Amino acid sequence: MRSAALLLSLLMAPVLYAQEVQVQKQHSLKKWGVPAGNYSGITHIQDDRYALISDKQEADGWTEVSIRFLPSGEIEEVQFIAQHYNTQTLGKARDSEGIVYVPGKGFYVSAENDQQILELTEDGTATGHGLSVPDCFSTANIFPNYGFEALAYDTQQGIFWTTTEQGLRTDVTAPSTPENPQPTLLRLQSFSADGKPLCQYAYKTDAPITRRTPRHYAFGVPELLAVDDTTLLVMERELNVPQNYNGAKCHIRIYSVNPRLGEPITDLTQPLQDMDEKKFLPKKLLYAFSTGIRFIGRKNLANYEGMCLGPRLEDGRQTILLISDSQNRAGNPLYHLKDYIKVIVI
Repeated sequence: MRSAALLLSLLMAPVLYAQEVQVQKQHSLKKWGVPAGNYSGITHIQDDRYALISDKQEADGWTEVSIRFLPSGEIEEVQFIAQHYNTQTLGKARDSEGIVYVPGKGFYVSAENDQQILELTEDGTATGHGLSVPDCFSTANIFPNYGFEALAYDTQQGIFWTTTEQGLRTDVTAPSTPENPQPTLLRLQSFSADGKPLCQYAYKTDAPITRRTPRHYAFGVPELLAVDDTTLLVMERELNVPQNYNGAKCHIRIYSVNPRLGEPITDLTQPLQDMDEKKFLPKKLLYAFSTGIRFIGRKNLANYEGMCLGPRLEDGRQTILLISDSQNRAGNPLYHLKDYIKVIVI
């Protein structure tokens, strides 16, 4: 029994796959007075300024915060600055999921309801510009609520990256679920600095872990992050909330891929399920962890959806910030979800 308990504890613990990865504790934004939100994305602007995007905003725009760090990379303080909303879109905001800041241009925001990636000014107003999204990513070709969430920008190359949360209808027969525990197949799409589509790469997620039919479930890739010109991080997320909420878990796996070592998709009409396994990008696990809630036990459930670069430390290591979606701090008299922020150092 003791050996079985030890094995279970090891399986539940965070898994590090590179000795240089250092993990900081997650912090609740509430303690610093940051408003509750459905935070699905985060991006660095300049200095200590960061932007948060919410997927259930009343109007198009973003939330500005200031984040200060200790020399170790740990967060010292988060300060709420302002909410920048375009009031003309009040009541008809997009389902904003991902956000990146491009110096000299402004913000780019991906949305799941219209499958577009549009450029916004600092006050949340659309400029009329955006990325030219290929037709294969149309709203008709995504499964409900499994469209664009991820958005990344490689400042070194001036390249955007995006993908859908789960595979397109033309690439998989059905979404990955506990009833269909298959990996999902994705197209990592790149764009030039002027918004024109570049290359697509095939990517395969891990298979779902959950086997019981839950009350709420989410699976797939909610975020990408360009660390440098050879490293693209892919966040795989599986959220499982049981019928009675007890035992809810969120599993996060962050993989590293190098598109330069991959083979671009040449026949864009070929379904990914018919593609040779060798053409999918090789991936390396950087860090994996889980959060959860039990009526008696841990209560740290965090549905992480956003990821961005933080400051580089004096020793050259890079910090990465993760942000969670608390569904506007949903809960009951016994427990409320929290807007968590977390740092890993690579």
